[in-house]
Amino acid sequence: MTFRIALKSKPSPHFAEPHKRWQVLLNGEPWGDPFRYNMRGYRGVLPLPDGRSFDPGEVTLTRLRQEVARINREAREAASAIPAAGA
Repeated sequence: MTFRIALKSKPSPHFAEPHKRWQVLLNGEPWGDPFRYNMRGYRGVLPLPDGRSFDPGEVTLTRLRQEVARINREAREAASAIPAAGA
Protein backbone atom coordinates (compact mmCIF):
# COMPACT_ATOMS: atom_id res chain seq x y z
CA MET A 1 0.00 0.00 0.00
CA THR A 2 1.35 3.38 -0.94
CA PHE A 3 1.19 6.36 1.37
CA ARG A 4 1.54 9.84 -0.08
CA ILE A 5 0.25 13.12 1.22
CA ALA A 6 0.11 16.36 -0.72
CA LEU A 7 -1.28 19.86 -0.31
CA LYS A 8 -3.73 21.50 -2.69
CA SER A 9 -4.65 25.16 -2.51
CA LYS A 10 -8.30 25.86 -1.99
CA PRO A 11 -9.94 29.28 -2.14
CA SER A 12 -11.42 30.55 1.08
CA PRO A 13 -15.21 30.48 1.33
CA HIS A 14 -15.12 33.84 3.10
CA PHE A 15 -14.77 37.10 1.23
CA ALA A 16 -12.55 38.86 3.78
CA GLU A 17 -10.14 35.97 4.40
CA PRO A 18 -6.93 36.97 2.56
CA HIS A 19 -5.08 33.63 2.85
CA LYS A 20 -5.84 30.48 0.89
CA ARG A 21 -6.72 27.29 2.68
CA TRP A 22 -4.76 24.14 1.98
CA GLN A 23 -6.51 20.78 1.62
CA VAL A 24 -4.54 17.70 2.62
CA LEU A 25 -4.68 14.94 0.00
CA LEU A 26 -3.96 11.38 1.08
CA ASN A 27 -3.20 9.23 -1.99
CA GLY A 28 -4.99 11.83 -4.14
CA GLU A 29 -8.19 11.94 -2.05
CA PRO A 30 -9.17 14.81 0.31
CA TRP A 31 -8.41 13.98 3.94
CA GLY A 32 -9.59 15.85 7.02
CA ASP A 33 -10.24 19.56 7.31
CA PRO A 34 -8.19 22.08 5.32
CA PHE A 35 -5.33 23.98 6.94
CA ARG A 36 -6.56 27.47 7.84
CA TYR A 37 -4.45 30.53 8.41
CA ASN A 38 -4.30 31.73 12.01
CA MET A 39 -2.70 35.07 12.95
CA ARG A 40 0.68 33.33 13.37
CA GLY A 41 0.54 30.52 10.83
CA TYR A 42 -1.47 27.67 9.36
CA ARG A 43 -3.34 25.26 11.68
CA GLY A 44 -4.48 21.73 10.91
CA VAL A 45 -3.46 18.08 11.15
CA LEU A 46 -1.55 15.73 8.86
CA PRO A 47 -2.09 11.96 8.53
CA LEU A 48 0.65 9.52 9.49
CA PRO A 49 1.24 6.10 7.88
CA ASP A 50 0.18 4.25 11.06
CA GLY A 51 -3.27 5.90 11.03
CA ARG A 52 -2.63 8.56 13.67
CA SER A 53 -2.79 12.31 13.10
CA PHE A 54 0.05 14.80 13.55
CA ASP A 55 -0.56 18.39 14.63
CA PRO A 56 2.46 20.52 13.62
CA GLY A 57 1.12 23.57 15.49
CA GLU A 58 1.01 27.04 13.97
CA VAL A 59 3.41 26.80 11.05
CA THR A 60 4.32 28.81 7.98
CA LEU A 61 3.49 27.40 4.57
CA THR A 62 7.18 26.59 4.02
CA ARG A 63 7.39 24.64 7.27
CA LEU A 64 4.13 22.85 6.44
CA ARG A 65 5.54 21.73 3.09
CA GLN A 66 8.72 20.55 4.84
CA GLU A 67 6.64 18.46 7.26
CA VAL A 68 4.71 16.89 4.35
CA ALA A 69 7.99 16.03 2.61
CA ARG A 70 9.44 14.56 5.83
CA ILE A 71 6.39 12.36 6.44
CA ASN A 72 6.38 11.17 2.81
CA ARG A 73 10.11 10.40 2.97
CA GLU A 74 9.75 8.44 6.22
CA ALA A 75 6.79 6.47 4.84
CA ARG A 76 8.75 5.66 1.66
CA GLU A 77 11.78 4.50 3.68
CA ALA A 78 9.60 2.37 5.94
CA ALA A 79 7.87 0.77 2.94
CA SER A 80 11.20 -0.05 1.27
CA ALA A 81 12.52 -1.64 4.49
CA ILE A 82 9.67 -4.17 4.55
CA PRO A 83 10.53 -7.19 2.36
CA ALA A 84 8.10 -7.94 -0.46
CA ALA A 85 5.67 -10.81 0.11
CA GLY A 86 6.88 -14.06 -1.41
CA ALA A 87 10.46 -12.89 -1.73
